[in-house]
Amino acid sequence: MKKINPNAIFIVAILILTLFFLSKVILSGNSILENIHYINDLAFVSVNTKETLKNWQLPLWTPYFYAGQPLLGIPESYMFDLNFLFIFLFRNIYLAMNLSLIIYFFLAGFGMYLLVKNVVDNKKAAFISAIIYMFNGFMHSFVISGHMNILEGYALIPFIFLFVHKALKTKDWLLYSILAGIFFALQIVSGSMILFFYTVLLVSLYFAFNLATKNFTNALLKSIFVGAVILIVGLSLSAIKLLPVLEFTKLSSRAVNVPFQEFLGYPVDFKDIARAAITNIGYAQVSAAVGIIGFILLLYGLFNYKNKVVWFSAALIAFSLLFATGTFVADLMYKIPGFDKLRHVERALVLFSFGSSILAAYGFVLLNERLKKYKVYAKYRNIFFAAIVALILLESLFLQKVPMASKIVHPDDIGLLAYMGKDASKFRTANLALKDIVGAAGYSYYAQKGISEVKGGGGIWVPEYTTYLAIAQQSLSSKMLGILNVKYIVADEKLDAPNIVLAGKFNSCMNCGVWEAFGPYLYENKDFLPRFYLVSKSALVVGDKNIAKQLIYTLVFQNWEPKNVVLVEAADINDYELDFLGRFDYIFLVGGSIDQDGINNLQRYATQGGIILPDILSNQLNIDISDLNVIFSKIKRDYAEISISHYSNNKVILDLNGERGWLALSERFAYFPGWKASINGRNVEIFKANNVISAVYLDGEKGELVFEYKPESYSTGKIVSLITLIVILVYFGYFAYIKSKS
Repeated sequence: MKKINPNAIFIVAILILTLFFLSKVILSGNSILENIHYINDLAFVSVNTKETLKNWQLPLWTPYFYAGQPLLGIPESYMFDLNFLFIFLFRNIYLAMNLSLIIYFFLAGFGMYLLVKNVVDNKKAAFISAIIYMFNGFMHSFVISGHMNILEGYALIPFIFLFVHKALKTKDWLLYSILAGIFFALQIVSGSMILFFYTVLLVSLYFAFNLATKNFTNALLKSIFVGAVILIVGLSLSAIKLLPVLEFTKLSSRAVNVPFQEFLGYPVDFKDIARAAITNIGYAQVSAAVGIIGFILLLYGLFNYKNKVVWFSAALIAFSLLFATGTFVADLMYKIPGFDKLRHVERALVLFSFGSSILAAYGFVLLNERLKKYKVYAKYRNIFFAAIVALILLESLFLQKVPMASKIVHPDDIGLLAYMGKDASKFRTANLALKDIVGAAGYSYYAQKGISEVKGGGGIWVPEYTTYLAIAQQSLSSKMLGILNVKYIVADEKLDAPNIVLAGKFNSCMNCGVWEAFGPYLYENKDFLPRFYLVSKSALVVGDKNIAKQLIYTLVFQNWEPKNVVLVEAADINDYELDFLGRFDYIFLVGGSIDQDGINNLQRYATQGGIILPDILSNQLNIDISDLNVIFSKIKRDYAEISISHYSNNKVILDLNGERGWLALSERFAYFPGWKASINGRNVEIFKANNVISAVYLDGEKGELVFEYKPESYSTGKIVSLITLIVILVYFGYFAYIKSKS
């Protein structure tokens, strides 16, 4: 009878433990992990992915939250991972989520098993290390309760470290450097940017530690070559995701460093060190507790002080605790680019969970060696091993809460959404049941009905836009919401505001993960404006950006009607010729100096019948709001809606029938580089308008007006990633050929 491979036994055991840990999700049927990030955010990205894959495209943009925003550019949104693969194969977002959850959790244990088996060369120690890495406090308190991308990044850390270790310690340094770079790229494209930075820190510390050798020069040179290959492969292969992320970040709330207190988050209190490191039973904060038995093995591993990996693991643990407790190490890390945009130093405990898993393995090996001198141990060593495993699992698995399942909520289960789904017009919703501007507003459900929400979630947003939303929500302005194409308002209480009328009260679900999506009150906005419409009058608001915005906000609460007049924004009058200025009925000057060229243009504009406020040609210096109110009160003509022939994530096509004038788009295209507009193949400019939307001038042509999202960051990144992939495949082919010959 053929002997069973011990590796297979341990790997199967890791799989069984995975299935047991996630049994509530697996066995419940029609359910997913009870985790708001899965229910709302992961499902949302998956809906967009599924929709764009129908057109053989990637979800570069989403129209379904924040009234439209880059999706690929969000650091935490996945691009290529198992979730993407399973959606492509099965076209079922919830099946994809569950399969990915199981496999990534298994890979976390499997990766640590491979790493420790290679470094320590002991299968039992590797298994102990794997279960500690799988079930330590960090997994319970942060990884499994966070985004899928957190689990993905966590699962990849052991593989990356293994390849880095082998690159530094073996002759095949180039092969393993490339593999490490590939797995770093996988962290980036899976959206695991948080753990990517901590993994880079882990590897950097290991590089530095590796230099502590007698042959310093050789170690330094090899570290430089290995590091360079990892850096080039990792960044180049992930450029298709990384470049759009960098582009969007510059426009977002993460464009500047987070405040230091936000960076600190909730650091571990010194009095809670034992709860964070040893046992977290009854402890609600982020932890990396390895359990009492795991901690004993960890301490015992320190006696193996002649081993360099033991020294490194111990140093890593100490560094992690100093970082997570907000000491001088946190102050130092805040000064490092990249980390200054992260939040919550307690997440540095990921380094503790990694280092302690390895150190516990060394502790088991040393304990095993010490006990070998006793004959009774030789007889019962397998029982002893089983007892250690059982005690670790008792505390880290059986005495912990296993992840719970949440029944899948389908869009038609939400009464008000089923009602809105019958409305064939193109509109958005504003969820006021969610009091915050940023949060789980139910957009994952609404997107499945093709309905866009003006609020959004995630850890990155555009402050300029959220400011607009905050003003609209606080004032309950039907006009401001109407500009954003909001037809329906979801609320958890009765509303009382002009032009906002009750459409109905529907079922609620206060026990649901995203209860705000249910309302139960649904209101209709009578100041709703179409997604695309032609206005009868237009004004160019020129000058300082902030002053211009303040003027437009002021006009919202006067008698300006956006259905009649579009306010196009510009910085400098000298940027435009008279022909362009002639497209506007009015020019509002709000600040900034105007030189003689500008005055000459304005004089010619005025002679053609254009109205200038303030009338600087008559020495008027400031705009009088009453003058604007008089102008607006005389405009009675309404808008004309433009029909949509195609609408998808990355592309919109409108049918033109010779319309002339300014087209107002209730889209944020003008605020993001990458959106291009063309009429019958001729490029036209997209302008910012009304503080939040876009506008395009129509010159009487018939045909198609096409808006397409093609950011150069994505195009460049795609080329770089493709070239890198080809080079890697050629190298692997060559490497396999050489190996086969030898």
